[in-house]
Amino acid sequence: MVTTRLNLWVALLGLLSPLLQAADQSAHPDGSVLLIAGQSREEFDDYLTDISRRGKATPVPGGAAFYTNLDLTGFKRPHANVPGDNNQDLEYLKRTLEPLVIQIGLWLSTDQLYQIAAGELDPQIARMRTRLDQLERPVFLRIGYEFDGPHNNYPPAIYVRAYRIIAEAMRGNPDILLVWHSFAMLPTLGEIPFTEWYPGDDYVDWIGISFFQPGTEGYHTAPNRDPVIAFARQKNKPVLIAEASPIRYTPRQKTLAGDAYWDHWFKPFFELIEANPEIRAVSIINVDWDSQRQHRQLSWGDCRLNADPIVLKHWREKTRAPYWMPPDQNLYSTVRAIARPKPDGDTTSPPTSGIQEP
Repeated sequence: MVTTRLNLWVALLGLLSPLLQAADQSAHPDGSVLLIAGQSREEFDDYLTDISRRGKATPVPGGAAFYTNLDLTGFKRPHANVPGDNNQDLEYLKRTLEPLVIQIGLWLSTDQLYQIAAGELDPQIARMRTRLDQLERPVFLRIGYEFDGPHNNYPPAIYVRAYRIIAEAMRGNPDILLVWHSFAMLPTLGEIPFTEWYPGDDYVDWIGISFFQPGTEGYHTAPNRDPVIAFARQKNKPVLIAEASPIRYTPRQKTLAGDAYWDHWFKPFFELIEANPEIRAVSIINVDWDSQRQHRQLSWGDCRLNADPIVLKHWREKTRAPYWMPPDQNLYSTVRAIARPKPDGDTTSPPTSGIQEP
């Protein structure tokens, strides 16, 4: 009988060891990191069904990623950038899961930055504010995301002006969390320091970074994540990993599978999260990039977490760790409490905008 009980305890410890290991390695207290999934209606649904199994295999995410522009595409009806590709569909996300934080990437063209600065897009900004107010939940708003990436070509000065105008229009609603989202790779546009795009502390609630290429092997010279996180620490701002996908760029990377694939991308991804208490939210893109007409030519591969059974097993183990925020009735109040409070004695109100919806 003693031997039988001992064997049962050994087996139980074996089952619990991944959870205990994750807890021991993390700098985060329990329930401190929000998990967000996306980046489309279909990809969010696939995460719920194939990865989480509606909470039976691993907890459901507490947030969903959504992309739009100043035309508010995807707000009222499904929208695909290319016909036949996956859709942005905010109404679907709202009725699929509750509670659910919404993480919004607001795409801006370079020309629009100048139009915003000139006041030409005030009506569109006001309409966006009205629609965000109607969500009645915490919303991460990434204004001109990946501002320092060469692919966006945002001159720092005009980006700062446009960002501030949008930020001022959103103030007054504490549920709209303003995210200043860095590409977090090198080189930046023109090798300009990422801090040149900073709009100022009053206009930033969270600082965002991307996580695609984990090291120096890939399209880009090197990651720039550590300096951005150090900047967030200096500013006392929480960090959102706003876009993350286990892309395989090089011929060698495209051969990786199982534990080798996990060690290449996922291991440094979770190590970054667990080593930095500033990281309070993470958004994973669960997608087969090659299945989409918009992205197929990039040859990024099938990055769905369930495309590799070993990756899926490890992912489920890691996302059962206690530091992930439970998607329960306290989710919204927990997220609302993360944004940096005002310094003691500061009773000033956040800046407000004179923009009114027509």
